[in-house]
Amino acid sequence: MSITRETEGEVCAAGAGTDLVLLTWTAGEATIASEQELVRAYQALDAALGDLGAVPIQERVFAEERTGPALARARALAGSGERWAVPPTVVEGAPVAGAGVAGIHVVAARGRSRLLAEGGQIQGRVVEGASLRFLGLSDAGRRLPAPRLSRQDDEARAVLEAAQAILAREGFSFADVARTWFYLDGILDWYGDFNGARNAFFRSAGLASDGTSSIPASTGIGGCNARGGCCALDLVAVQAASPARLEKRRLHNPRQNEATQYGSAFARACELTTRDARYVFVSGTAAIDEHGATVHVGDFEAQARYTLDAVEALLEGAGARLADVGQATAFLKRRSDAPAFERLVGRRGIEAVPLVRTLADVCRPELLFELDATVVLPLRRPERA
Repeated sequence: MSITRETEGEVCAAGAGTDLVLLTWTAGEATIASEQELVRAYQALDAALGDLGAVPIQERVFAEERTGPALARARALAGSGERWAVPPTVVEGAPVAGAGVAGIHVVAARGRSRLLAEGGQIQGRVVEGASLRFLGLSDAGRRLPAPRLSRQDDEARAVLEAAQAILAREGFSFADVARTWFYLDGILDWYGDFNGARNAFFRSAGLASDGTSSIPASTGIGGCNARGGCCALDLVAVQAASPARLEKRRLHNPRQNEATQYGSAFARACELTTRDARYVFVSGTAAIDEHGATVHVGDFEAQARYTLDAVEALLEGAGARLADVGQATAFLKRRSDAPAFERLVGRRGIEAVPLVRTLADVCRPELLFELDATVVLPLRRPERA
C-alpha cells in the first residue's frame, strides 16, 4: 500500500499492479476540512490515479455538508477531462470528530475506459482491464424520473431495476455484481421493507437466497443522499476479460450465520481470483452472532471488538488479515464512542488501514457499530503491452 501524505490528511492507494485500484482520503487530525484542504485532497487523488494509470468507476464522499465537497471537487478537477466524469455519490456522514467531510473512497480500474451515459447523464463506467472487465455504477437512482417515490420500498425496487437495465445493456447481469452499497435515508423506519423489496428482486433475477448463490457482498447503512431520494445504490460488477479466467467464491463466516437466514439477501463476503490478484469484498459487518442475534447490547467496545473479530475470521478464510485491508469504512452510531474505537484501532495494530470514520445509523436500533472492507492482494505483476 502506497501512501501520499498531505498537510491535513492523507491519500492511501491499494492495488498497484492489479486491474482494480482503491484510493481513500481521510481528513486526519483536522476538525474541519476547509474547501482548500478538499481541493488539495482531490488534486492528490488525481495525481495518484495518473501515477497508477487508472480511472474512477465509483466515488463515495461522506460529508455532513453536501455543497462544500462538490465545489472543491469541481475546482480541483476542472482540467481533468473525462477521468473524473463519473459523478460521486455524496452520502450524509459527519466525521466522528469535528465537522465537514469524513472522507472519500474511490474505486478505480486500469484499462480501456468507456463512460455510461443516458440522456446526457453519466451514470457509471466500463473498464476493460488485462484480466477483468468492470462496470461501476454511482447512485443508480439518478435515472429515476423523481428524486423520491411515494413508497420507500417502491423506490428501492425501482433503483434495482434501473441498475439491472444498465447492466443488461452492457452485457452484465446481477449475477456478475460482486459488491453493492445501499445508503438508506431513515433506515430504521423501513429496513424490513427494503429487505423485502431486495429479496423479491433477487428472486426474480434468478439469485436464490441459499448459502451457495452468487448474491453480492453488500453494505446497507443509514444515510441521506444529495439527490434527495431515500435509496442510493452503488455497485461494482466484474467479468473475466477474454481469454482470462475468473474464479468467484462466496465466503462464509464461522462466527456468524448467513444474512439470508434472517431475511437479508447479501453474502458475508465475495472473493474474486484472477491470474494477477485476489479481491475480497467484505460486507458491512456488525455484532451479530451465529444465530442472527445482536450481541453485547449497549456495549460499544464489545460490539466493535466482535465486529473486528468477525471481519478477521472472514479474511482468514481468504488467506488475508485485517492489516491487508486496502479500503474500509467504520460506521459509528454515537460520536461519544469515537475515543473507544481509536483505542481499539491501536490495540489491533490497524492504524495504517485506509479507514473512513463516519456517523451513521446501523440497520438495527441496538447496533452501535458496523465495518465494511475491501482487500486487494496482488499475486503477480500482470504482463502489459
